[in-house]
Amino acid sequence: MIPSFFLMSRPRLTLHGILARYHFGVTLLAVTLAWIAILLAGMTALKSYAHQNLDMAAQLASYGVEPGLVFNDQAAIQEAIDPLIRKDGIARIRVLNSLGNPLLDRRSTTTDPAPFMTQMLLPTAVHAPIFHNGLELGGVQVWGDSSAVMRFAKLGLLTGLACLALTIVGSMALARRIDRDLVQPLSDMALLAHDVRLHRHFEKRVQPVGVAELDRLGGDINALLEELQGWQIGMEHERAQLAHQAMHDPLTTLPNRTAFDEHLRQRIAMAQTAGGQHASFALIFIDADNFKQANDQYGHAMGDHVLIELSRRIHDATKDQDFAARLGGDEFVIILDKLDSDFSVDQFSAQLKTSVGRPIPLPGKGLYDATISVGFAFYPADGTSASDLLTAADAAMYADKFSRKI
Repeated sequence: MIPSFFLMSRPRLTLHGILARYHFGVTLLAVTLAWIAILLAGMTALKSYAHQNLDMAAQLASYGVEPGLVFNDQAAIQEAIDPLIRKDGIARIRVLNSLGNPLLDRRSTTTDPAPFMTQMLLPTAVHAPIFHNGLELGGVQVWGDSSAVMRFAKLGLLTGLACLALTIVGSMALARRIDRDLVQPLSDMALLAHDVRLHRHFEKRVQPVGVAELDRLGGDINALLEELQGWQIGMEHERAQLAHQAMHDPLTTLPNRTAFDEHLRQRIAMAQTAGGQHASFALIFIDADNFKQANDQYGHAMGDHVLIELSRRIHDATKDQDFAARLGGDEFVIILDKLDSDFSVDQFSAQLKTSVGRPIPLPGKGLYDATISVGFAFYPADGTSASDLLTAADAAMYADKFSRKI
């Protein structure tokens, strides 16, 4: 039994003290959970976007180094890699040949601010294979670093400490108004943080409240959410740019080989399932006859000018539902959709050669006599797979080219 004198000597807790203590504890817990939830949500989102950006960078690098691997041009490979290695968040890029041996290994000159964060969030490299005409030439490996994550972590830590400081000051002054002025606003913040963490709704904001300290706390959380939303928008924009670059030829802006392969795959799948107007289509293979000679004679700058003009004319010769792409070098393709019953290969080929094959003015160099060879392949008559159609159209193009040489 506890002696009565001991009970009498202990100081009694006041109701105000109990409310203040519990209020402080509840407030501290709620704000800490809200801060941790938002910080974790931001870190998770940054990790996801960092991985996506590494994937995009690897795809872009694989497309950029493909010509260098095809022609075994080390300088071209290095020139394709140099702009990427300077991007923020990329620590290392390695190009491998078909045997898995490294051809080029570049590291960023920027020091990783937190290697342990990199090991935790980006422990492995992203790998993108390099294909040319269906053959795997090698691959590209891309490693990331923790620069973007550490910026967010530092800001999150400072903001969290500021929020905790404001909470302590506010809890001491507002203990008696806990139900109306404190618990509900904190509950709203916790629900918002929970929603942000689960659904990535960074556009949501804490509503203004009557308590000055909590209103400032809401402002700090809103500032953090605005930062996260800005990073999210920026990363989505960068990802969209990388996706566009990965699917388009940088010189002519036409879709590239990767985009063509995907479009042809989808078109074959549509023809196999849709039927009707979509049951057949034509694949046209186009090759400039004397481009190499003009490129050697006038230089690469004039060669690029010719390719850009040829691409524009080929694009202008197609309809809205058709698809035109540059495969590489002086090779182009067109997928003609919704063929009419009276479609004539000879008539379309003549129209295409007339519209594309007009002389191209070269600045200060005279005129380039543009002529093209054209080969047709029809689905399903000439093949039901992408490789069969490309082989048939390529063979038809060479037949057209040789027929004019004889």
